[in-house]
Amino acid sequence: MKELNVQRVERRPHLAEHITRSLSEEIQSGRLRPGDRLPTEQFLSQNFGVSRNVVREAIASLRTQGLIETRQGIGAFVASTHEAVEPLPNMNTTLLEGDDTIRNMFEVRAVLESQAAALAATRMTARRLQPIEEAIERMRFKDKPSAVTVNADLEFHRAIASAAGNDYLEAMIRLVLEPLRTLIAANFARQGPLFGNIPNAARGEHETLLQALKDKDPVAARAVMGQHIVAAASRFGYDISFF
Repeated sequence: MKELNVQRVERRPHLAEHITRSLSEEIQSGRLRPGDRLPTEQFLSQNFGVSRNVVREAIASLRTQGLIETRQGIGAFVASTHEAVEPLPNMNTTLLEGDDTIRNMFEVRAVLESQAAALAATRMTARRLQPIEEAIERMRFKDKPSAVTVNADLEFHRAIASAAGNDYLEAMIRLVLEPLRTLIAANFARQGPLFGNIPNAARGEHETLLQALKDKDPVAARAVMGQHIVAAASRFGYDISFF
């Protein structure tokens, strides 16, 4: 078993969140590589100083993020496709011509994520701000956007949902976000003067929201997030309202 950079967790709320971030850092750093088997629940429980139920919750969160995959009766492994820096596939843009389902999802996002941003601003700490900043930086790319760009876009929104400090709100936002992954990838892959700047535009809006979070301004954070969702919907061809 290779040595991991793990530290015992102080007794505080959101233990699973701490473990999720710690293991994610192990993967990002390369200490855990694609295909590597994760340590056992018992090992992680003992080293982090938490119950095995907390470890299971963290593993479930990593699986939802696509960072790990579990194999029945074998264990958990770092996902082989994790952050592969590869061009986005040439997807059929008819994916972006869906019915009102996509519009409805954006309307729900505007409601949920604007409130999450406001709560995150009021509860912001340096620890909660770090993954938000990191996600913005990971959205930068050379030449063309990649799968990393898409993952970072989604992680930005997940990090803000987590920073809101409301587990129910976070779970609802994650539920709405994940089905949009394929559509975001298709939109980011579009080229030309009309569509080519979409990923940079999204990152710029993220940076504006980041400042409101740093300022701990819930009114501004709520407005900026709402406007960002409206703009994102428009890039998919949907007009929605945010009040």
